Amino acid sequence: MATAQDPSSGASPDAVKSFKLDVSSTAVEQIKGLMKDQKPDMAVRVFVQVGGGGGCCGGSAPLYGMAFDKAKNGDNVITVGGIHFIVDPYSADFLNGANVDFVTLGEESGFKVTNPNMPVNEAGGCNSCGTGEESGGSCGCGSGGCGG
Repeated sequence: MATAQDPSSGASPDAVKSFKLDVSSTAVEQIKGLMKDQKPDMAVRVFVQVGGGGGCCGGSAPLYGMAFDKAKNGDNVITVGGIHFIVDPYSADFLNGANVDFVTLGEESGFKVTNPNMPVNEAGGCNSCGTGEESGGSCGCGSGGCGG
């Protein structure tokens, strides 16, 4: 796993000063493949939506997601494996210390975001292809696609 923290280039003054995100080499390679069709100035936004509810999670547990986007004022911008990851200030509170991986389970594959630092009662949720974990939140993000 590659770790990026304390963003310096590209981060605005409002960005979290000690932000940490672990990204597996498998996830970096998958993202590089997906980015071939994107404009050169695109980055990968990792974000949280609270109150996704329903499905296997219910309630207001945070749901993690990923999408191609451009950095906005206030975003944390970090680089791992040559890929720029952007996280908005709100999501940074939920994603600080999180792990991004690409996993294959049977016939399904996709990106998985987990945060072992999240208390169990605030654990992140899952969408149609992810599964919750007993400790910390998790989310799968589509079958091979970013933002799924």
